[in-house]
Amino acid sequence: MRAEVGDRLVVESPRADAHRRTGVVTSIRGDRGSPPYQVRWLDAESEHDVLVYPGPDAHIEHPPEDTGAEAEGVDPMHTMKRWNVDVVVAEEAEGEAARTWAEVGLVADDGTALRGHGMARKHPTDLDMPEIGEELAVSRALSDLSRQLRQVAAEDINDNAGTPWRPT
Repeated sequence: MRAEVGDRLVVESPRADAHRRTGVVTSIRGDRGSPPYQVRWLDAESEHDVLVYPGPDAHIEHPPEDTGAEAEGVDPMHTMKRWNVDVVVAEEAEGEAARTWAEVGLVADDGTALRGHGMARKHPTDLDMPEIGEELAVSRALSDLSRQLRQVAAEDINDNAGTPWRPT
């Protein structure tokens, strides 16, 4: 593994319930670009560097050379936010029929909380495949959340730009 200052160190998650982590290499402590690296994690709340000895689940991403904002002399944006969406699914059987409900939740950094809801029904003659009801209910809940998020964006545009915008 070889890195240069400005490269991104990406550490893949070893578990399905956790996310990958990305940081910018700010200093190289090893010989000829080898580890360890001083890294500023993009998802960290504090802006301090940490010393990292990357493991086998890590890789380096080199930024493209002389393209985009950097080629025009503009500082590129180096921010990243992570938004987590919680999904809760419940099923209720009524004889041969069933209903599946899903609720998805998003809490933004500013404390804004949005919740989307979706529902799916299993007809008594349908095959008993709960995952289909779950997929439909969750997709409908995500669609509801998406609609609400577009509305929040429209309100922010109206408040900050002074021109009305209607979400499509």
